[in-house]
Amino acid sequence: MCALIAAGLLAAGAVPPADPIATIPAGAVLLGEDGVDAPGTRTDVVAFRIDTHEVTNRQFARFVAATGHVTQAERDGAAPVFVMPEQPVSLSAPSSWWSMVHGADWRHPTGPTSGIAGHEDDPVVQVSYDDAWAYARWAGGTLPSAEQWERAARAEQRSSRSALDWIFGPSRQPLANSWQGVFPLRDTGEDGHVGIAPVASYPANVFGVYDMVGNVWEWTSAPTAGGGRLIKGGSFLCAANYCANYRPAGWQAQEHDLGASHIGFRVVYQLEG
Repeated sequence: MCALIAAGLLAAGAVPPADPIATIPAGAVLLGEDGVDAPGTRTDVVAFRIDTHEVTNRQFARFVAATGHVTQAERDGAAPVFVMPEQPVSLSAPSSWWSMVHGADWRHPTGPTSGIAGHEDDPVVQVSYDDAWAYARWAGGTLPSAEQWERAARAEQRSSRSALDWIFGPSRQPLANSWQGVFPLRDTGEDGHVGIAPVASYPANVFGVYDMVGNVWEWTSAPTAGGGRLIKGGSFLCAANYCANYRPAGWQAQEHDLGASHIGFRVVYQLEG
């Protein structure tokens, strides 16, 4: 507790708020559903529990204070950071907006002059798969499988759904944090945020789970070729003119030892009893 106060992540005398966990009932998920031309595969998933929101800076600071964990980015001394270009660039050249920034880590998400004071309830980023796994084990859980992750994200979905329907409701009300405007040059913030949003800034689904799409990509335990892992759900950088990964089917293969300024995670747990 003293370490959190010293770090500016908790006011003196304050008690950390509870971080709720949702119970996801056993049921079927349309695994991989991606619109009318990709109906997905009906897959049964047993009941489990999952964090209602992404792990926050405040939560991760408690873990570090308790364990002394040093993240991959801190050991490496640098991490990938999104840097908005100043002029038009080719969308086939991600190196135009990604830079390895020295001094970037979970405490300094975009570089040494950035910080997390005042962003206690933002998702923690700049954590590798191994860092996320270490936190999950400390918290008494694990990282979700792809099936668990999509079950929590899709809830009771029974039919196809367009990509835009995951981020905007019928009256254009924002349902998730994504990029509006021309990526990577300008995000208009039509959804209420430019960059990462605090957790639970948008409505929960019927399972009471927030931000399964958009905001930050989330690590899963699903392996990929070469020893990497799948990240799911897209982030605040996903745009209609680029990847449109703001949907449960959205995925990328990510090196297990490399985080980024738009990748976070949440934890799943076995049912008690």
